[in-house]
Amino acid sequence: MQKILRRVATAERVTAKRQKAQNLKVYKADKKETSERAQKHVAAALKEVQDAKQAIRDDWAMGPLAPRTDVGSFHDAYGAIGQVRYSSPGGFSLAMRNARCRWAGGAYYLNLAVGDRVVLLDGPDKGRIGPVTDIDHDTAEVTVKDLNKSNLRIAEQLRVAKDTPTAVNFELPLPISAVRLVHPITDPSTGATRDVIINQLVHSGLVTDRVTGKRRWQRVVPGLNISIPWPAKEEPEVKDYKVDTLRIDVEEKTFVPTLLRPPMPESVIDELRNKFSRYRTRHEPEYIARLEAEEQARKDRAKLMESMRTPLQEFHRAERANKKKKGKPRLTLEMLEKIGEVIARSRERTLHGAPDASPPRTSSLDVPPPTMSDTDTSPPPPPA
Repeated sequence: MQKILRRVATAERVTAKRQKAQNLKVYKADKKETSERAQKHVAAALKEVQDAKQAIRDDWAMGPLAPRTDVGSFHDAYGAIGQVRYSSPGGFSLAMRNARCRWAGGAYYLNLAVGDRVVLLDGPDKGRIGPVTDIDHDTAEVTVKDLNKSNLRIAEQLRVAKDTPTAVNFELPLPISAVRLVHPITDPSTGATRDVIINQLVHSGLVTDRVTGKRRWQRVVPGLNISIPWPAKEEPEVKDYKVDTLRIDVEEKTFVPTLLRPPMPESVIDELRNKFSRYRTRHEPEYIARLEAEEQARKDRAKLMESMRTPLQEFHRAERANKKKKGKPRLTLEMLEKIGEVIARSRERTLHGAPDASPPRTSSLDVPPPTMSDTDTSPPPPPA
């Protein structure tokens, strides 16, 4: 069983490693695509600006002889922008989105919703008020109804019908930093109610639903402590049909599980999950019993191999048993007396500096070399 658990753990580690590498590969591909789209977006904008400047120069220098610019893809769409400039290229980091949404509480706690009335601070429609129709949280941009419109040039391959116009008038998205919330507030001193531009909003009373995980909070004007209500959401109109199931039939409990029988046949579980998957950790009792029996047989075989010993192994085994039977050796009184005498002599020599009883060691440099006379008068060695 432990072998199966190790195999499952190894498979999970390998899968996690492979999934991490795959996620990194997808992240790099998305990052590359976002970068290329941003470069294409900037290049298209620069090209249109350069073409417009060149057209102005040609018109000024040549007059009626200047080349026409309302031909080709710009036929009946002179002055319209391309589809690549319709929206931002994307790839905004959290810091960039927070910078755009700073006045509205940040990108994480955005105090702006569809249906809010906002005023434009930039563009040709500066100062006009309109409702928000769409919010793009990835780019921190909003679309305001009937404001910040521009002519959008449609590519030729996207014109399905013959009467499809070359360009259409469309609302372009705006960064959230270019708008401000407009809400009617009553003046406590005069009692008059009028629209006020709110330049700062913060969140308060954050509540997280444990079941759904959704968060809700109130948006408050700092300093005034005025709570701005959220816009009312339009409930979608649901049309009933004859084939629809009634709610009372859906909520009726037709199955009550008991402890006497399983909620479903065991064969259904094998159909829902792979019976032979290497990630499986729960097995049938018969399979576990068979594995345990195989493990016990392997251990019994190891014991059988251990019982088959040579005479030398038997001798060593008996020696170890006798040594273990004797136990640890103990010091006798005579041994302790001898050890005490040796310690006392060594201590006496150390305290009084007594010379060692062994003869002094002489160096080979102190011995005089043999003379020639000594060599000549030495007796010959005895005959063998």
